[in-house]
Amino acid sequence: MSDRFMTFVGNCPGNVSKDAKYSVRFEKGQHVVGLFYRSADGELWYPTSSSHPELVERVNEIKIRFNGRPGGPFYINEYKQVLVPVGEDAVYYYAGEYSASLTFEFEGQIISGEALDQDGKPLQQGAPWTGPHPGIPYVLTAGGKDVYYRYMVRPGVQKEIRLSKCIGVEQAQGIGQELSKHKGYHGGRFYVNEFANAFAPIQGQYGLENVFLKKIDLANWFPKPEIVQEETAATDLGTMSD
Repeated sequence: MSDRFMTFVGNCPGNVSKDAKYSVRFEKGQHVVGLFYRSADGELWYPTSSSHPELVERVNEIKIRFNGRPGGPFYINEYKQVLVPVGEDAVYYYAGEYSASLTFEFEGQIISGEALDQDGKPLQQGAPWTGPHPGIPYVLTAGGKDVYYRYMVRPGVQKEIRLSKCIGVEQAQGIGQELSKHKGYHGGRFYVNEFANAFAPIQGQYGLENVFLKKIDLANWFPKPEIVQEETAATDLGTMSD
């Protein structure tokens, strides 16, 4: 990236739970990609992978540039764009596209954002989502009529982007109806990961549980976010932290 850093202005995760993000961690003398994962039996796992040095380097370049130290959370959206938050106000920077699959092995189990069950078979819509939870948030409106997201365009100003305005009312409602089959009539938040798999929390017998909604067709979805390239000064955000 050299001295030019690219900001990401668009749909960003904001404040999310610990298990809804990837991170770069320092483990056994090297920086690796890590994940916080809740297993089906209630255990908390901390799997890591050393198979993505290029991704680690990209994330750390931004973290060091603005935070003064490596490591910390990052996200990958459905267009494979790597989003790196820095600072207390979570300014997001773009770390390029990364197409390699983030797959973790932990105690003989494979953890991946692909829509597969523990036997490697494709998940059916409405099936329990057993994959990791990192994803980009969207909101399904009541009745499944539309999908939208909001983002801050500048301090004190929030903008709402609706799917119906991007692809048309009829097509957006068709997608919304399909999502609502398992998310529910009242709508609410759901997430789309880097594999374009949509999953959502619903109220289950033992509290909130996640279900698989559908595979998103990116040709019939929100447009790919544009990236803004700008010059940034080395001392602007040097004291910020995640």
